Amino acid sequence: MSYQEQFSPYQVALSSAKWMTLFVGLSIGADAMAEQTEEEFVASAGKPNVFEQHGLPANLPKLGLSSLSQSEHLLELATRRYETEDGVEESQAFLVQTTDTKGNIDLRIKYNPSELDEHEDLVDRIETLTRSQYRLKKYAQSYDRSSVQVDEQDNGQLVISFNYSKFGLPQDIAYFRHMQVEVVAQDGEVETMTVTNREPFDLDGYRINEYRQTLNFRTLENGRVLMAQKVLDAKGTRKGKPVSLHLEVTPVAVYDDELGTVVLDDPLLQKASDPRLREQTVKLHRVFPLMGDMVRRQGIDLPLPFGVSVSYRNQNMDVGFNDFDIMGAILNDVIDPEATFGDVNAEILTVRGDVNILPFWNVFGHVGKLNVTADVDAQYTGLLGDVLEDNLGTIGGPMACNYLEGQLGANLCDPTRFNVPLDLNYTIAGVGTTLSVGYKQFFASVTASFTKTLFENSDHWGDGVLTVQPMLGYQFADARAQVFIGAEYQDLDPRMTGNLGYIDALGRDFTYDVGVELNKWAGLIGFNKQIGKNFNLTALYNLGETRDSFTLNLGYRF
Repeated sequence: MSYQEQFSPYQVALSSAKWMTLFVGLSIGADAMAEQTEEEFVASAGKPNVFEQHGLPANLPKLGLSSLSQSEHLLELATRRYETEDGVEESQAFLVQTTDTKGNIDLRIKYNPSELDEHEDLVDRIETLTRSQYRLKKYAQSYDRSSVQVDEQDNGQLVISFNYSKFGLPQDIAYFRHMQVEVVAQDGEVETMTVTNREPFDLDGYRINEYRQTLNFRTLENGRVLMAQKVLDAKGTRKGKPVSLHLEVTPVAVYDDELGTVVLDDPLLQKASDPRLREQTVKLHRVFPLMGDMVRRQGIDLPLPFGVSVSYRNQNMDVGFNDFDIMGAILNDVIDPEATFGDVNAEILTVRGDVNILPFWNVFGHVGKLNVTADVDAQYTGLLGDVLEDNLGTIGGPMACNYLEGQLGANLCDPTRFNVPLDLNYTIAGVGTTLSVGYKQFFASVTASFTKTLFENSDHWGDGVLTVQPMLGYQFADARAQVFIGAEYQDLDPRMTGNLGYIDALGRDFTYDVGVELNKWAGLIGFNKQIGKNFNLTALYNLGETRDSFTLNLGYRF
């Protein structure tokens, strides 16, 4: 739980398995505070940097956020002690960070296996934490200038307090907006930075009651300020039982452009050079999205590249008709298409997988099941009565009609309405893509998909349907939620054609070709809510002239 760095990558490596998720959440949260909202920026516009104003480093808050900000080349040691009612667990490890000319980090951990917890998932946890620091360490602003307070004391001591910006904070560590920071300087040199919580908070099953992180600083001979040590103490409970964590981070050596390699602790450097230590390389750079590292180095957060989701859609349609062709026979004289209406309900359950190819371009594929139930209210024209009267006369025709009604139990000679229920099941498969762009809290996107259907017990795939959804939205940073409005276009064919397969009684396939009247456009409104680091819930509602629908989607990103 180091609040601002918030633990160097290996710090996580030193936590027990029980505290791992907590470490990662806290570390990501601190880094993510490094950007101002538009309101904060406006409030601070024109104000000089308060640290520069008092002869302190302008990037001091940034140093508090991440030890990776100290130097492109860095060696650190972290030790941790985790206490529960069951006992005490202790461990330590070194982290070696180097950076190439393109800003890509090469990260290695050096450790003695006997000094690590046996349940440690070392590399995975370090990768998770370091990616977040790598992504956000170059944010230009790391604190809310409008929250700064300065206390100049008579003894020459200077106390500066501030809050980190809350914009861009992931939902799982949004409580960091409640942290308070205090910097103490003496005679123009920074001495300490202290981060504490104003109120208890919950994270991954832990209740953190007391949180305190203290950073001590040192000044090199060329005036550069570095972190000399970081000490974190946290106390809380898990399942009602007390737990506590003590963590210390000590820089061992850094590289300075003017001074070269600066050794900060020679005994620790000798220990880190022990050839008996094991070494692991941590992979920080993902293949997808392409150009993602370039975007992250600009301080822009990106969603995790891969996703899977489950979606349920329920759509109702009012269908009008203009033509009936059943197995090649035109039945418009028998069933009046203008007076026939259909009430159609479609339920769709799909599983989708997707990947962000570029930061602004996502592609996906989906498969699922479609169930269509319909109630067709048809108008029978009474054509048979006219046919019988034309052939049997005005007396013989009605007599024949009465006879058929007695035999069949239905009047086929007079116009009447009747219902035709349908229950059809399909397998569906499709592909799609999303393009998106954002500006501050606003965003726009367009999603297009192409889906085909396969009627059950058939090997005939139907014609595909193209769906397009343009949307405009707004993001509520504090709640990690978005709302959006837009439209949905369904390129429904004005003719419904299909093959229900071979019918034994007919001795042939049952084919149909029905002309329908549908409005292809509908309005759209919806919201998306991020749940923790990986999950999100999306709800959409569509309303058009001839259809309405709602969609629920639960997704997981990794």
